Amino acid sequence: MKVISFLNPKGGSGKTTAVINVASCLARGASVAVVDTDPQMSLTNWSRTGDASASFDVFTAASEKDVYSVRKELGAYDYVVIDGAGSLSVITSAAVMVSDLVIIPVTPSSFDFSASGAVISVLEAQAFNRPVASRFLITRKLEQARMLAVLKDSIAQTGIALFRTSIAQRQSYVKSVFDGVSVFETSDGAAKGEIEILTKEIINTFE
Repeated sequence: MKVISFLNPKGGSGKTTAVINVASCLARGASVAVVDTDPQMSLTNWSRTGDASASFDVFTAASEKDVYSVRKELGAYDYVVIDGAGSLSVITSAAVMVSDLVIIPVTPSSFDFSASGAVISVLEAQAFNRPVASRFLITRKLEQARMLAVLKDSIAQTGIALFRTSIAQRQSYVKSVFDGVSVFETSDGAAKGEIEILTKEIINTFE
């Protein structure tokens, strides 16, 4: 089993959208559990809206104790994907500690990147016990965004690698989440393609 956490205490960084679509892609060839740690339960509510959630199982973690137990309680799955809370909490630290890979979603915004510093601090503290692999993921990408170049420079200075694949700003992501499905239940081939390539990149980090 591999545990993958999407963490950034800044709300609106694209965590849940990325989790839904990457988990859906992983579930096409593996057993997947998704753990919703956000008090707002956005992902849990999404799973009750449409039919796509049948491709993976959704669990809710209300405390750090729930997160610490995922390896024991969900050990039968190939992948456990943790959707981080939209605020910094002890759950964030717990998620880092149980993870094999931490993905830090950031939009081309100085606010998102600044908030990611809290996750980096937790990763650095955890490195003294068990180093955890980590990657940045750019979400809601706009090619013409001036902040994109600034963001990439800032990421490079952290020493944490950036996934080659980004998640673009597409209406299909917004609409599919609203409808309770993933982009794989839409006609947006470009969105499906970028999620497939991103998921392959994620899997390759374990090889």
